[in-house]
Amino acid sequence: MRIIGGTYRGKKLIPPQDKNIRPTTDRMRETLFNMLEHGAGPGIRGSKILDLFAGTGALGLEALSRSADHVTFVENNHRSMKLIKENAKLLGNPDNASYLSMDASKISKRSGTFDVIFMDPPYRKDLVEPTLENILKQELLTEDGIIVAEYASDEEIVFPEKFEILKSKKMGDATFSILMLST
Repeated sequence: MRIIGGTYRGKKLIPPQDKNIRPTTDRMRETLFNMLEHGAGPGIRGSKILDLFAGTGALGLEALSRSADHVTFVENNHRSMKLIKENAKLLGNPDNASYLSMDASKISKRSGTFDVIFMDPPYRKDLVEPTLENILKQELLTEDGIIVAEYASDEEIVFPEKFEILKSKKMGDATFSILMLST
């Protein structure tokens, strides 16, 4: 596990010891960030990012490496949050990162609004749809913002009607969909 691009390119991250944590692969992150930086949504540079179900923090840390303005990591597992902070320490403890230990599917609008929201909940736990509904209810997404939802390829996901799918990509057991609010 390593940072793929940007300022911290090549920096190795601490992998999870817990088999319940399933980090987004380097290859998948590279594909995703290439899509984000070349056409899908507002891009990463200067964006305010929310990393829900952050796990190892790899997605948010990749965003920081690529000049995100700020990343908020949200994770309710104590060991995962400790790992996220340890990985952030490897990047010099960026002062444009914040950490919330809570249920990511219930984040409130007190956290602000975000240009890009990453959500990578545990597979097959029916968390994608309720988390998207909460994002809508709490108005967490900026007008031109996007959501990147990662889920198991064999999951049947019904996205709320208020979202438009910009792109979807299946990579092995995982699929990610890039969503934005319908106009």
